[in-house]
Amino acid sequence: MKIAVLANIKKDVPLSEDHPPSDEYWDDLDDPKTVHSIMKALQKYGHETRYLPGTVKSVQSLKRYKPDLVFNFCEGHFGVSREAQMPAILDSLRIPYTGAGVLGMSLSHDKHMAKKMFRAAGLPTAPSFLVIDPNQIPEHHLNFPLFVKPAHEGTSIGINENAKVFNQEELVRQINWVWKKLKSPILVEEYIDGREFTVSILGDEVLPIVEIVSPTGYYSNEQKEQEVSEVYRVCPAHLSEDKTNEIKQIARQAMYELELSDLCRMDLRMDSQENVYILEVNPLPLLYPDPEQASFVYSARAAGYTYTEMINKIVLSACKRLGITTT
Repeated sequence: MKIAVLANIKKDVPLSEDHPPSDEYWDDLDDPKTVHSIMKALQKYGHETRYLPGTVKSVQSLKRYKPDLVFNFCEGHFGVSREAQMPAILDSLRIPYTGAGVLGMSLSHDKHMAKKMFRAAGLPTAPSFLVIDPNQIPEHHLNFPLFVKPAHEGTSIGINENAKVFNQEELVRQINWVWKKLKSPILVEEYIDGREFTVSILGDEVLPIVEIVSPTGYYSNEQKEQEVSEVYRVCPAHLSEDKTNEIKQIARQAMYELELSDLCRMDLRMDSQENVYILEVNPLPLLYPDPEQASFVYSARAAGYTYTEMINKIVLSACKRLGITTT
């Protein structure tokens, strides 16, 4: 097959007065090594590949190349809908692609809306509220400590060592800090004290569960971006068979409710009473080829897949869903 690989890489960030190239706003974007590794994996299975930047400027190149499939992992650059922008373009061009469509990307990228979907489906998630203006923080009856994070970011962008707040004064201070940094809606939720897990789904297979162990109790942006960090992973997580199955079922249902496809990764926490809460879902998990840096790749390795096999399974899942013959 001819497969176009579409991504937004860090070295190609657009000029922006609000977000210079060094800004953590761009931490979601991919490393060229990821693009190279994906293309190499696809080529090993006999596919012809071509990389194209994930922007509207690539439309004409897509028309000329006429790929059978797009391997899409575009984060986008601006706007709440940025992860959905390339799927929308591909839909309009009638070019099939891996991963979630416009609706799935939009729902999962909006953490407040995703939590509404979880609640409607009966999935456990922490009580929360949304702040759209730091000068008008809604009255609430949530129990401290609370956790403050951007409603529309990934890679723990906008989450620092003060994200966990213990009183109203700290809450106001942290909301203002996040607002000054990103000027976008902020999600405030009850902090679930306990263990943190990340669950990856590859095709229709829930991969071994990863436990994230952090000295702060949660994963900050600084910790995620450090090559050497005190944060470490345990995979498979030390859980009973019943609890493992419970978490995997929550993950499957969350993926279904948000209309995601082929791959995703989600974060959950478990309190001291072993109640599980889903925090958020990422439809575009990091595919950097180092398992120590990418939880999705770490889980795939624990399941017995090489990087090349993992990438191929994403393609096979998309082809099966879309009715595309791979031979």
